[in-house]
Amino acid sequence: MRPSLRYFTQRKPNYPGHEPLSFSQNALLAIGSGLMGVYTSRGDLIASLSESTSSTFLPKLNEKLKLHPEGRQILKDRPLITNQSLIRLSNLKRGTLGREYFEWLDDGKLDPDSRMPVQYIDSPTLAYTMLRYRQTHDLYHTLFSLPPTLPHELSLKVLEFSNMSLPVAALSSTFGPFRLKRRETWLKDWVPWALRTGQEGKSLVGVYWEKRWEQGIGELRRELGVERNDLEGVESRWGGYRKIREIERELRRKGEWIDEPEEW
Repeated sequence: MRPSLRYFTQRKPNYPGHEPLSFSQNALLAIGSGLMGVYTSRGDLIASLSESTSSTFLPKLNEKLKLHPEGRQILKDRPLITNQSLIRLSNLKRGTLGREYFEWLDDGKLDPDSRMPVQYIDSPTLAYTMLRYRQTHDLYHTLFSLPPTLPHELSLKVLEFSNMSLPVAALSSTFGPFRLKRRETWLKDWVPWALRTGQEGKSLVGVYWEKRWEQGIGELRRELGVERNDLEGVESRWGGYRKIREIERELRRKGEWIDEPEEW
């Protein structure tokens, strides 16, 4: 739990949970969370770093949402991804986005409600944009069949930087790999794919995921112009990635996967 900084400033909060900061307070937060967050990968520090540096990227991310009808509808509806909103996903068929997202969360024992709330962004609209990115991050894992492990988290950070130009993603993908045991292999196997996929695919932040729970996940990839990492040898070298792909193949063999076949 991050300590409250509200008593350091006289400004009133702009929305529930908002912690107004002065320029100097924000700078100190950015430096402190940046130095420790990137090194330790602590979620609360990374969240603080992203909020304290939000003025460098969040307005552009918000503009990307406004460019397309789907993104504008997200800003109008302001949907939230919570445990309560995901209850029905377990009843969907395998191969749909919603069911695969549910299975991904369940397999990793992950909780959507554990995401850090937004506190230090002054604009309510931009605060929601940040929250939206934060809440949909795990859906990117699902989209690309990436397990919640450090190598694949870093791969996704590279992809996010390429797709959305997020400074925090750039910092994580630059300094995070020093913690990897197989850094050279990771650089060869994942970075070129992540950079290319993020650049060539449509903006992920503008997808109204809640309206696509019943859509085939392969169909969604084709719509977004993205593909999973099928570089020769990658699957054999990364066990968590291989496990997810093997489960899908087995379900396809049994006829329990509703999505149209992809190259796999």
